[in-house]
Amino acid sequence: MSTMQIANTLIILGVLAWLPFLWQLAQGAYPNLLPYLAFHLTGVLSGAWLRSRQSAGSDVQAIGRGRVLASKVMIYLGVLAWGPYFYLTRVAAADVEMTGFLVAHLTGVLGGAALRGSVEIQRMAHRRRNGGEADS
Repeated sequence: MSTMQIANTLIILGVLAWLPFLWQLAQGAYPNLLPYLAFHLTGVLSGAWLRSRQSAGSDVQAIGRGRVLASKVMIYLGVLAWGPYFYLTRVAAADVEMTGFLVAHLTGVLGGAALRGSVEIQRMAHRRRNGGEADS
């Protein structure tokens, strides 16, 4: 299994960590958030770290460089959307609805991931057209 496949698997498992939590919420239970958040962050952050360390040829790296930067900014802003929420709930002790922060988080992260995915698809097509190997 290649490094990129391991990274993608970790990210998918990190996102899927929320399924049991959401299932329990649907059943009317109120499970503790922390174990699910820990599994989510472990999978997503370690997968993202592995993906960032993956390098390709210089001609392939030049493809979509602006979109890669935009996707990183979107993902960072999506993650940073939780900063004000935690400040308001933990420091200011305000009773704040989580929905708006979750929407901002998912919009940034999923939009950034889709943008990055478009770059990776274009790079993969470029490698195949030019006789390069797929991810090793």
